[in-house]
Amino acid sequence: MAIYLSLNTGFKIPTLGFGTYMLKGDVLKSALDYALFLGYRHIDTALSYENEAAIGEVIRDRVHAGKLCRRDLFVTSKVPPAYLAYHAAVDSAKMSLDNLHLRYLDMLLIHQPWGLVNRGDGTLRPLDDKGQRELAIYNLNQTWQALEFLVSQGLVNSIGLSNFTTRQIDRIWKYAAIKPSNVQLECHSYLQQEQLEAYCSAKKIIISAYSPVGSPGKPDRKKDEPVLLEDPVVCDIAEELGKSPAQVLLNFLLQRNMVVIPKSSNAHHIDENFHVHDWSLTTDHKLAMKELDRSYRFFRFEWATCHPEFSDEHF
Repeated sequence: MAIYLSLNTGFKIPTLGFGTYMLKGDVLKSALDYALFLGYRHIDTALSYENEAAIGEVIRDRVHAGKLCRRDLFVTSKVPPAYLAYHAAVDSAKMSLDNLHLRYLDMLLIHQPWGLVNRGDGTLRPLDDKGQRELAIYNLNQTWQALEFLVSQGLVNSIGLSNFTTRQIDRIWKYAAIKPSNVQLECHSYLQQEQLEAYCSAKKIIISAYSPVGSPGKPDRKKDEPVLLEDPVVCDIAEELGKSPAQVLLNFLLQRNMVVIPKSSNAHHIDENFHVHDWSLTTDHKLAMKELDRSYRFFRFEWATCHPEFSDEHF
């Protein structure tokens, strides 16, 4: 299985990323430092995660110590929903670069198509007097134009989208001078995204799967939500192969030529997730895994359901 995939920009993206959503401070620094020690070379973050500065410290320290070369690292960040206006998008990328102590980003994504009000004070999730997020409408073509400008300035190598539907991706694709090279979205055995996968494959867009093992650490997880890591089919395959359920779930996506972005602060799980390239599921295993698809989302973005850019495809 490929350790790297080729983007339509000519750059290569590592197929195993280290997810950092909800990780902060010393917990993040310790986990990331260990991941880089093991050999992870793709870090996924976002301005809205509010953890870029901690990530930047780890990168800087490892580079200064001669333990890591910047050119061997692939860093992805994202433009937050309150920064979708042209100049705000440019500013957000520059903030990410400052936070990360980097001269360029390997990948910059528009985090979500659903805009939020920009108050001009750095608020990432503005709330109204009822405690609801303040939605705003932006011209996403102009947001994309800002990303293209960042590429022209050498501040970003490749650009893409996150949490966009097929129709939204196609809208950007038809407008874009620099085509999207990466789409990041929720994808796992319960949400296999085959229609979007077919579209992206035809356009040579690489898919990055977040929540690839079902987001077991999601803070607002409901009691009746299915636990993908405990699915009997997954567990039986794992036992047969002498692997963990998480490894089986990651391998299934990797064999579909996707990038996977598992997140963990647990050293054992970080190690386990790293060892997913040197073995493969059988055809029968993959057929059994394919039957698990139930179009189930762990992330529903209920705060955005009233936004004009929210569609039935997001449910």
